[in-house]
Amino acid sequence: MRKEWREYHSENGEVWEIFADSNDREKTEDLISKSGNSAVIRKYMKTLDYVQVTIIPCARITDDIKKREGKEKYFRLKINLLNDDDWFGLSRDFFDKEEISKLANMFIGLTQKQAERIWNAKKLGNLNTNRVDL
Repeated sequence: MRKEWREYHSENGEVWEIFADSNDREKTEDLISKSGNSAVIRKYMKTLDYVQVTIIPCARITDDIKKREGKEKYFRLKINLLNDDDWFGLSRDFFDKEEISKLANMFIGLTQKQAERIWNAKKLGNLNTNRVDL
């Protein structure tokens, strides 16, 4: 889903932003500041190709009958774009809390091309697939 920033300004100098799906209709409450003033200016802005970084818990139920759980202390990294591009990466390996935090920080503030270089250099897996071969 394509995302966008919506910026609003009131006559009193208040400014507020909403991060929304591009297809979402503007709501009446979006046009009102926290102090109750109406927006007199609004601006819609597209996102750039900077990556979004997501840490996905690997926790799962491994046995429904015995209610066993597994991998609750491990995480995978996912990176993707906010501009409706199908490009993404899901890490092949899973990491503990400390490792995933360090890894995620490496991708914050990067463009797609920069992120691809690091992803490939770190051998984190194939891009554009949800399949993880163990």
